[in-house]
Amino acid sequence: MARRRKSERLSAIAGIWAETGPTSRFLIGTLIVAAIGLIGLTPKTLFDTELVWPYASLVAAIGWGRSGLGFRPMVVLVIFGLAQDVSAYAPLGCFGFINLAAYGASSLIARSFDRERNPLISTVAPVVLYAVSFILVWLFASFSGNHLVQLSPLVNVFVVTYILHILTAPVFDLGRRVGPLAGSMS
Repeated sequence: MARRRKSERLSAIAGIWAETGPTSRFLIGTLIVAAIGLIGLTPKTLFDTELVWPYASLVAAIGWGRSGLGFRPMVVLVIFGLAQDVSAYAPLGCFGFINLAAYGASSLIARSFDRERNPLISTVAPVVLYAVSFILVWLFASFSGNHLVQLSPLVNVFVVTYILHILTAPVFDLGRRVGPLAGSMS
């Protein structure tokens, strides 16, 4: 009986989400990334151990990219990237570039493969996109610091970011199917 009620509640939530338009989904995703980012600015220690905080804007970039390219996500990803640059003392533009690269690559993969129907692509593609994105983070950090940055903290952030992706990926689905490019060449 309790399992049935839980199933009914989940299907009701899925029904409401399915009826929500792309603009509302985009705004909800933007608010989630902003909330995670603002909470990440607070001290994050537990029993004198520093906690690892995910790159929520990267999760949004990869999620929004699955729906194709759009101007609004690009603007928001650049703004979130600038905020990350300031909070991480990174050179301005680094995280904006990484967010846009992940967004574009996610859109390219979504356009190249029918990710909704191929479970292997929809499982492997985010891992590859996160790996490439974190390699870019490592390269930018190493070049700006004039020395090779340790990989272990970035691997920890990678794992936490991927866990966030697993938990929140449906939230960043704008609900648009990626199809052939609009227009014709005649």
